Amino acid sequence: MPIAPPPEELLDQPSMELMDLFGRMRSLTDDGGFGGTLPALWQCSDESQGIKKALFGYVYNCPVFNLGRVGALLDPTRLLPASHHGRDLVILGGSHLGAREEDGVGTVERVHGRMAPCCGMLYRMLEEYLLVYRRAASLITLFRGVGGLKIELPYKYLFRKPLGSTVRIHVRWQRLVDGEALRDSSHGKIYHLHRDFIARHEQALSDLGTEPRSIGELLDPDIFSFSKQLDLESLDTKALLEASVFDFLPDIVTSQRPHRRLADVNTWREFHRLAAYLTDSFDSGERNILVIAGLTLDHSIRRNTFVPQFGFWMEQGRALQARYFGPPEIRALLDEQPVWRPEQSFLEYAGVE
Repeated sequence: MPIAPPPEELLDQPSMELMDLFGRMRSLTDDGGFGGTLPALWQCSDESQGIKKALFGYVYNCPVFNLGRVGALLDPTRLLPASHHGRDLVILGGSHLGAREEDGVGTVERVHGRMAPCCGMLYRMLEEYLLVYRRAASLITLFRGVGGLKIELPYKYLFRKPLGSTVRIHVRWQRLVDGEALRDSSHGKIYHLHRDFIARHEQALSDLGTEPRSIGELLDPDIFSFSKQLDLESLDTKALLEASVFDFLPDIVTSQRPHRRLADVNTWREFHRLAAYLTDSFDSGERNILVIAGLTLDHSIRRNTFVPQFGFWMEQGRALQARYFGPPEIRALLDEQPVWRPEQSFLEYAGVE
């Protein structure tokens, strides 16, 4: 893949408590000479994100402008009206995930007491792809036979099907088989396993016996792709999200934590969309702009922590001198800042005596 998301381990940085995060951001922007600062946020519309939004506005003493929609998809055109409401901009955004993970899916307890996938929008888009991938990983089998290691490929993965409205997986069987089919099976064909595949997975295949075993996680992103007729003109949230991350879905479904990987990839995509818009299309004038993007972890619908992953800093509208920060760099920059604290309590700020 010519363009690939950052590795999972690079994005898996320590999380920060929200008031520590916002306090450090406030110190950073105060020191950077920000004035008339409007806080703006792109995030999912989930109820679990509400307190985060309130605290962000509390620290910056200004209600937060909304730049996002369900699924943490960014609408960069909302920056134009935002620019009329303030001078300098401090923007926070990214996907969210339930901090409790079950079978690679982040979950959170909703107000009615039930556990549910969170972010639900990301999970609904991911679920169909996960099902198709896991079915293929289960049905393609490997075994040791006379003459070496063999693979059984069901016919459904040997024929390429046309694009349709449902998700299909296309197995690059040429990377799995060595030579012509040895024989037919009840629902497919038996081949010698490709020597390059054997060399790449020598340790994992060392204990393979005569009993067929599912290929499982050895069905990696180099061996398959997905196909689906995407609606590139649709403004539906699921369609927009699917089109944005489609090329990266083989990497996502093969992760041990596919829900989190999708959340991270979505944040990465939307952050760079925003940065490109700010440098190429937005009339920033002489504004200072700080963007912090990352993953919100929902410990409950009332408590979040935040994993900083990306940063963008533009001083006085100078797009060519804009600075970009990766996961370790943005964390180090935030850690260098003192934690600014509001003089008023939150209740006092809200006007409660």
